[in-house]
Amino acid sequence: MNYKMLSNLWLGSALIALTCTGCFGATTAEQRYYALSLPAPTEPQRQPPNRELLLHEVEISPVYNRPEIVYRISPQELRFFHQSNWADRPSRMIGQLLLKALGDAGIFRSVVDRLGTHVPAYALDTSVTALEEMQGGDQWFAHFAMTVRLSRFEDNRMIWQYSFDQRRPLNTQDLGLVVRAMSEILAEQMRVMLPQIDAVLAGRPLPPPPQPLAEVVTPSQASVVPPTPHPVKAPELAVFDGTNGTYVDWHKSAQYASDPVSLPASKGAIFLPSLSLKPDREPPVSVMRGGHVVATGTSGHRIAVPPGHYQVLFGSGPTVQQLSRNIEVIEGEVAVVSPDWAALDVSVVSSKFVSFLGTYELIRMDDREYMGVGYGVDEELGQQTLVWILKPGLYKFVQSGSNYRARTNFSTVLLIPGMAVQFVLVQDETTRDFLGAGVAEADPDRRADGSRGRGNPWKFRSSLGGSVLLANRTEGYSSSPVGSSLALDLFADSRLQYIADPHLWTTRLEVEEGQMFQSAVGSNGSLPSIFRGRLQSVRDRVYLNSIYIYSYLPWVGPYVRVGGETGLFAQNAYFETPTTVHVLDTAGHESATYAGSDGKGETRFALSGPLMPIQLKEGAGANFRVLHATNIDLSLRSGLGSRQYFARGQLVSKDNPATPGFEVQQVASTFQTGLELSALSQVRLTRFLQASTEFDSLLPFSGLANTQLTWRSSISLRLSGFAALTYALNVVRQPNVRPDQPFATEQGLQLRFSYAPW
Repeated sequence: MNYKMLSNLWLGSALIALTCTGCFGATTAEQRYYALSLPAPTEPQRQPPNRELLLHEVEISPVYNRPEIVYRISPQELRFFHQSNWADRPSRMIGQLLLKALGDAGIFRSVVDRLGTHVPAYALDTSVTALEEMQGGDQWFAHFAMTVRLSRFEDNRMIWQYSFDQRRPLNTQDLGLVVRAMSEILAEQMRVMLPQIDAVLAGRPLPPPPQPLAEVVTPSQASVVPPTPHPVKAPELAVFDGTNGTYVDWHKSAQYASDPVSLPASKGAIFLPSLSLKPDREPPVSVMRGGHVVATGTSGHRIAVPPGHYQVLFGSGPTVQQLSRNIEVIEGEVAVVSPDWAALDVSVVSSKFVSFLGTYELIRMDDREYMGVGYGVDEELGQQTLVWILKPGLYKFVQSGSNYRARTNFSTVLLIPGMAVQFVLVQDETTRDFLGAGVAEADPDRRADGSRGRGNPWKFRSSLGGSVLLANRTEGYSSSPVGSSLALDLFADSRLQYIADPHLWTTRLEVEEGQMFQSAVGSNGSLPSIFRGRLQSVRDRVYLNSIYIYSYLPWVGPYVRVGGETGLFAQNAYFETPTTVHVLDTAGHESATYAGSDGKGETRFALSGPLMPIQLKEGAGANFRVLHATNIDLSLRSGLGSRQYFARGQLVSKDNPATPGFEVQQVASTFQTGLELSALSQVRLTRFLQASTEFDSLLPFSGLANTQLTWRSSISLRLSGFAALTYALNVVRQPNVRPDQPFATEQGLQLRFSYAPW
């Protein structure tokens, strides 16, 4: 056997092997099957009349009466899902549902789908003209259209006809949700058709369409909180949306249809709409029965429970302040609670419109009830504000420690039933004074039915500002240097965000520069030009940070971040009299001495040059939302991180008063990689006691002695309506800057009073 034959044999064997692999090793896409359904029937209230109905075969267009589910992308074009099929042919599937529903309704003695020995009194014809998913730009729809005709069998004379053409919007393309929406359309229409058929056959006027199942006024079996009075609307679930000036039927909303929670067999469910469209940021919902919590959940999602009467507690604040509704749950039905409450989402920002961890207190003005303390967030840490769920009315924002009589540092907002309000509170980062407040611009992507369009996921925000101060001081005015000074303070802050669930990417660039020209009076009393005086940097910071978070689940998701910080200009130490400067190396040994050109000493000494030092941070890991309850919120972040500190000759003050001259020490450059741990917690112990803590650290693989951390904590005790006691503790550890004193702490106890005589 020659080489050519061996090559051909090898090639043939390889082809056979590849063919076998394709035949036996390849995996095919999973086939999915879907079926329409109707809820379990209720027992008829009377003995069925002695009449029989013949249900003819359902007529349906051939394009829909096939195993594949149809979707439409335009009025002229239909397509099919090749891996998603109906569990049965649609004409037979719908016919069997109608046969059972009509038979269980108690209108006819019997309902048959073929002729027997008895001649039926009536016949029902059904034609389906649409059974499809519709794709309309940034939304998807379940589309179901059908016509039903009731006729006398003996003369084929039509005595009643009913048609419907319904679309239900969804926020996501999920065929399971589409089929569930189709089933809900059919169930809703059957609740209309069956009473009308019964009325036609009995010679009564046609009844009005029933309202969707909602809350009912029943005595609470074991009321933990007295039910909150609320007006009855007509129709019950058509709630006015103040943002868009329209009414919302939540049973037909995209939020309701897009809820992925399925309804288990033999159970019903309770559904509270999420007005803010942010269920994971709204307070949890508790379902009570017999004085005990039987189920918990969130707004915007079904909470499945067995049939019966329940009390639902929800809203912000402790239990005594929460809202309460009494609900009747029926098997196979979803009780939608009419949203006559309001949602309030507050953003705390600085004068540069940058989110930060500010605080405020919220008071309801009609009864002066204290609602609690609100907190700002740091968006770069992946934090998000918590949404207040409150009774409608007028509310007042005041500084922490103030009261409802505050005449300064306050703002108000009016909450309307069924409306979500975006509110912005501008605070001074140091004094926490209110600099401005008001309702933010309405979200252009928010629809009236509680859904959100795609809109533009990119958001860009930028702010520029600054100040100029020209001053001249004479002898005896103050302890400040005599002469003229010009202070320039500029800042620029830009933020670019990409927000498209489940993706969140934020990049922020911040530049702060403050420079001062100081000219002293000459020996002859002359005033030289300011620009010939001493230039001193009073603020110099360039900060860049970028973070990406993927919300894999509402409570967990990976993150990646990178950032850095430096200064643009040189930093100097100034001396009132010529001073000898001793430079120590990183180990603390003297390496150089500077006595000035005249040998008497320095009056200005450079501690760092431009772009010194440079600090870089990188990290990747997972965000965990550990707790989200009424009185506590806890978020953790864990992953791998690294920190680079490029000192580039930076010096820091390390003066020893007992020795002559002035000592400075070189800062060591470091490169560390390790475990990155962060935690953020807010605890509402009581309505008077609030605490918060923020912890960020890097545990290097080189050893715990090189650990870097930042820890900020505070606890606030409201003593009365006009006094509050706040304790704050800040701890920073950066061992490369000061090896002998790696920890720097700052703490303070503040007692604040406020009094208004009227």
